[in-house]
Amino acid sequence: MWNHSKSLLLTAWWIRIALVLWAAMAIVLPFLCRDGVILVLFYVVFVPILLALYGLHKMLSNIQRGIVFSSANTAALRLTSWACFFAAVFLLAGACLQPVLLFASGVIGFLGLFARVIKNMLTEAIVLKEENDYTI
Repeated sequence: MWNHSKSLLLTAWWIRIALVLWAAMAIVLPFLCRDGVILVLFYVVFVPILLALYGLHKMLSNIQRGIVFSSANTAALRLTSWACFFAAVFLLAGACLQPVLLFASGVIGFLGLFARVIKNMLTEAIVLKEENDYTI
């Protein structure tokens, strides 16, 4: 039977797999791609995506420990959203050379926007929880 703890475990594994695949791409890509511009763009985008994955990992770790409505999760979502926005801007700049990167920029920008909306919702939920905690 599928439950909440299995869902958290599956998500944790997906984040770990994404981190490993992202690191493996950083190692293998120079051997597969000879276009210097694409390599530079990949390594510029590498750091923000790594930060976004770290933010997701941090937030999921907090949720697994039962820390859901916290400023640490808000900070992790903020980090994730800004990292996505920076990656989207770098990819948008690269779209001048490779038009397919325009699509990738739009997708990552949308994910950053989605993370930002969830961050704002979590912030409001924290405020409501604190108000309810003080209500007798």
